[in-house]
Order: sequence, then C-alpha cells, then structure tokens
Amino acid sequence: MKKLRFFLAMAAGKLSMFLMKLLGRNATYLPGKIAIKLCPDFLGQLTPPKTVIAITGTNGKTTTSNLLAAILRENGYRVTNNSLGSNIQAGVATTLLADATFTGKPTRDIAVLEVDERSSLRIYPQLKPDYLVCNNLMRDSIRRNAHTSFIRYIMDQAIPADTKLILNADDLIAAGLAPQNSHRVYFGLDVEKPEKLVIPAVRDLVYCPNCGGELVPEYIRYNHIGRFRCKDCGLASPAPDYLVTQLDREAQTFTLRHHNQEDRFQLLNDNIVNIYNFCGICALLFEMGLSSEQVAKGFAGIAIIKSRYDHVEAGDLKVTIQSAKGQNPIACSQAFRYVAQCPGSNKAVFMLIAEHIGETDTNSESVSWLYDADYFYLADPSIRQVIICGPRCLDQKLRAMLAGVPEENIVLWPDLQGKADLVDTENCKDIYILCDVYLEKEAEAVKNGLLEKAREGVAQ
Repeated sequence: MKKLRFFLAMAAGKLSMFLMKLLGRNATYLPGKIAIKLCPDFLGQLTPPKTVIAITGTNGKTTTSNLLAAILRENGYRVTNNSLGSNIQAGVATTLLADATFTGKPTRDIAVLEVDERSSLRIYPQLKPDYLVCNNLMRDSIRRNAHTSFIRYIMDQAIPADTKLILNADDLIAAGLAPQNSHRVYFGLDVEKPEKLVIPAVRDLVYCPNCGGELVPEYIRYNHIGRFRCKDCGLASPAPDYLVTQLDREAQTFTLRHHNQEDRFQLLNDNIVNIYNFCGICALLFEMGLSSEQVAKGFAGIAIIKSRYDHVEAGDLKVTIQSAKGQNPIACSQAFRYVAQCPGSNKAVFMLIAEHIGETDTNSESVSWLYDADYFYLADPSIRQVIICGPRCLDQKLRAMLAGVPEENIVLWPDLQGKADLVDTENCKDIYILCDVYLEKEAEAVKNGLLEKAREGVAQ
C-alpha cells in the first residue's frame, strides 16, 4: 500500500514540473529530486511500466536510448524516455513522474531509461529493469569514473539476477558484467577489422580480469575494444549472438546476422562507435520479440538526435556537429578519429570541449586526461585548421602540438562562445564542430554562423 508521503511527493513533483515549464525550463531533474526528498523510496512506490529498459555504459547512452525509444514509437509503442540525458536517480524519477497519474500508475507501456553507471545502486533495487544494455565500460572523468574496476564493482552489486543483459562481446569488461546473472546475450562487429595488430598506448584492460594473466589480442579496434583470449586461464571474448557481418558505407546499410538469418538495416551514421550502438539496439529489439520488418521500419523512420550528430550543407560548405564528451579521452579520441577518416582534404575542426565545467576558485579538473586522448588524429594532412576554444585552449594547443599538429594550423579562442569567423572558409570546406554535451547551443550558434556566411557568399 502506498504511503501518504508518496502522494505528497507525487503532488509536489507534479507542481514543480508545471511551474518549471511555465518558466521555460526543461524540468528534467528538480521534480524528481523533490519527490525523493519527500519520499526516499519514491521509485519503488511508483508502479513501473510493463517493460523497463535500462541503457548504461560509458559512451553512447543518450544516443542509444533515444534511438531505441524512437524505434519503439515508430512501431506504435507508448514510451517514456529521459531523452535529455538526466540519468541519475532524480532524473529517472522525474521521467517516470511525468508519465504517471497522481496515484503513481504509468501512462506508457515501456520505459527506456538512460542510467548512469554509478547511480545503478540507487536505482535498480527500487526499479528493476527487465532488459539492460551495456555498450562499453571505459575510463571517464578522472574525478568520477576513471577506474573501470571500480565502476564494474558497483554495477555487479546493483544488477538484478533476473534482468536480461544485452552486452558488447567486443568489450571484455562489459561482457563480464554481473557474472551471477545467466540471462545474457552478446552483440559485436565482424566488419572492418584492423589488418595489423596495433597496441594502443591507452587501454583500460591490459591483464585478464579473471586471473591477471596475459591477454592475447586477435585484434584491437581502439582502447580495449576488440577480441582477446587469456594465455593462462583461457578466458576469451564471448561469441556474439548478434553480429554485424557487412557494412556498406556507399548504400548506408549494415547487415546483421542473428538466429540463423541475416537482415539489412539503414545505417544512420558510419562512426564505428555508433555501429556498435545500432547493433546493441537490434539485439534488444529482437530479444523483446519485434520482427525484422518492425526493426527495419524503425531504422528507416528515425535519425540520431542533432545534439549528438548533425550534418548540413550550404553553398560549398559542409558542416557537421559531432559530440565529443569533455574529460572523456576515449570519446574525444573517437571523434578525432572520425574526422580524420571522413573523406575530403580541406577540413577544419572547431573544438568546443568544456574541460573547465565545474571549476571554481578552489576546484579544478585535472587536464591530464588530454594526454590519454589521441590528438594525433588531428595531425592528419586532410585537417588544415584546428580551432580550439575555451579557457584551457593553451593546454589543448600544447597537447595538439606534441601530437604533431603544426602550430600554423592552430587557432586559439579563449571563450566558449565561438565565432564562425574563426574558420578559414576560403580553404576549408568540410567543417567539423566537436562539442561537449553541455555546449549544444554554442555549437549550434557556430553552425548557423557558418551557414549564414555560405549563403552570403552564394548571394554575392
């Protein structure tokens, strides 16, 4: 039986949400925080939707959860989703509160919830997910999630034994989550495997997580994403139940093998990180019982949210916004790599990476993470200009030069309110804006400024 304080918490949360929306605020966190303050077991008191899906991992949570929610809606399901990425306990509570009656009953069939790894201990005991997707586990901000063993320990304690796990087979850390749980399937890629074995300088997994023995790689894509076998105890990367077997970049499709059949789906973005995200989404949808036709329909009718990826053209300029999570060296490295590998020979990179967010006079984020990021991609000959914005632009300039970026290619701007005029649009026609998730408005302003320049050029 629900307690009186639950109904008070629900009323207070609903009222605060209404007032915040009147003020033009997103109301993604505060209503849930108020509700939990009044009723600490608020999540447990809510009646959950029929199906609860959790999306977790270091990189790709927001993209994966929003795409998954969109595909389900495309197929007629009623879905609640924390689409703006408020993924800790209060954010999850706000999402469920928004789509619940005053008595706590859900008004949607399915909840697709992005969940912060460290928040799992506060969420899963009260709100058990039926399915949990983990795309990867890697080092993140030094102050929060820098040690993958610590994060995995937290998640192992939190994940319920009967939740169905959908795990990345090419990430030996993520694949080993919650060993007490036997309800698990794996997904992975069998395309564009590196021809040469190159051991990256930065890896989150060097020794066998079981015995500490030597890990022998078959190949490594980046960081510790690849296929491994322990020389001593025999631990090996698991065989994927869902496997991407073909990738057609020209036709923008990928082929997935599963259950003795192959299906082809639309490729929304050809960044290797997102291909893993798409594969995990497919695995979950098939585990939920959707047909190949339903999955294909979903992929054909959606797009990645523009805050994570956007591409527009005006005149002879091509402008792309690509998310690059500040203080996260692996996410930034893959954004740099994506730009270097894209076609074209006259690129500019506009960097809005907010390494300073959260700093005060007595508190500062270490810049050591810059040296875990692969800045050497920015030294690719196709990249003719690198514009670095923000109070830490000198730190980033030093890092870029040590990685081989010519000093004459670097432009500094100490403000995060970047200007389109900083880009040499006479010589650089492919422009990539790499932005932190907290700097979407600033990135959009730069993009609009570039498009305006292009239109003025056409008009003249």
